Amino acid sequence: MKIYLPVCHSYGIVPCVAQFCGISLCSLKKIILFISFIYVDIASAQLIYQNVLVQYDSAWTYKNLQLIPIKFKTDPDFIWRAGLPKNVISLQEAMRSGKVEIKEMNFNKDADVGVLLVKNNTKKNILINSGELITGGKQDRVSAETIIIPSGKEENYLSVFCVEKGRWSKKAKPFSYSGSVDLELRRKIDIAKRQADIWHEIDRQFTNQNKKADTWPYLDLYQAHSPADSLYLNYFLQKMKNSDSSYAGFIAIAGKRIIACEVFATEDYLLNSYPAMLIGFIHSVLPDDDIPSVKYPALKAFADPLFQSEKSQNEFLAAHGKADKWQGKTIHLIAYAD
Repeated sequence: MKIYLPVCHSYGIVPCVAQFCGISLCSLKKIILFISFIYVDIASAQLIYQNVLVQYDSAWTYKNLQLIPIKFKTDPDFIWRAGLPKNVISLQEAMRSGKVEIKEMNFNKDADVGVLLVKNNTKKNILINSGELITGGKQDRVSAETIIIPSGKEENYLSVFCVEKGRWSKKAKPFSYSGSVDLELRRKIDIAKRQADIWHEIDRQFTNQNKKADTWPYLDLYQAHSPADSLYLNYFLQKMKNSDSSYAGFIAIAGKRIIACEVFATEDYLLNSYPAMLIGFIHSVLPDDDIPSVKYPALKAFADPLFQSEKSQNEFLAAHGKADKWQGKTIHLIAYAD
C-alpha cells in the first residue's frame, strides 16, 4: 500500500505532516521540539547509569586481582554512538602489521620529545590509549592521550611522554609496541600531565624495587614479572573469550584497594583495548595485596559519582581522571580511586 502526503509547496513539509496526521501545526511543532530535546539529551548523556550497568555480583577474580564488569544496557547501534569511527584496530595490531609509520618529529634539526608522527597505512582506524608504550626512537615513549588515528595518507600528531630519561640517541632505534604502563604511572599521565611527574614516578618505582639502571628505562621495571603477568593475562583473556555479553569496561580491584575504572563507548573499542588495559591493571597489583575484598558500599561510593549523571561524572573526572572525546562524544573515560 502506498501512502501519499498532501502536496503543500507554499507551506513546507511541517504543515503537510500536520495536515496528514490530523493534528494542529502548533501541536506538531511541540512534538518535534520534544523529540529534539530527547535526542540532544541522549547524545550527550553517554557513559552513565542510563546506558551502562555495573555488575557487582558478577566479578571476575584471579589471585589478587578482581574485575567488576560494566555492561551496556542499550543496543550497540544506540543513537549516541552514531558517527563514532568503526572498523577499529589496536595499536599493537597495527604495528604488528607493519602498515603504521611512527617517527620522531624534528624541530630545529632535533627531535621533539613530546610528539610522535603517526601515519596509518592500514584500511582501518587505529585506537591508541594513554599509557601504551612505544619503545625505540631516540627515547622510549608512552602515549599521553587516547586517540583514534584514521586511515589515510596524512601524518597525525601523537602526544607522548618520555619514559627513559637517561637515553637520547643520536641514531634512532626502530619503534616497537611494548604493552602498557601500570596505573600509578598512567595516573600521572592522565591527571598531572607533566614530564617531571612521569620521571619522578619512574624513579620512585625503581627505588621501591631496589633497581638501578644506566638510562632508567621504565620497561626494565616489569620484565622480571612476565611469568606471573602471563598467568593473570591468560585468565582474564579467557574469561572475555568465553563471555557472550557486551561489555563497556571494568572496575579493577587489587587486594583491598579499588585501583581504577575504565570504560569505552563501544564494545569494539573495549575489545581492542582490553589486553593493554589488563596489563595496566596487572602491573598495579602490589606484593602485599591479598585476595580482593572491597565491600559493596565502598564500590557504590566510587561508582555513583562517575555514572550518576553527566554533571557528576564531569565533576568527578576533573579530580580523579579524564574523558576522551571524538567530535564532542565521549569515546573513553578512566577514573582512579584515591
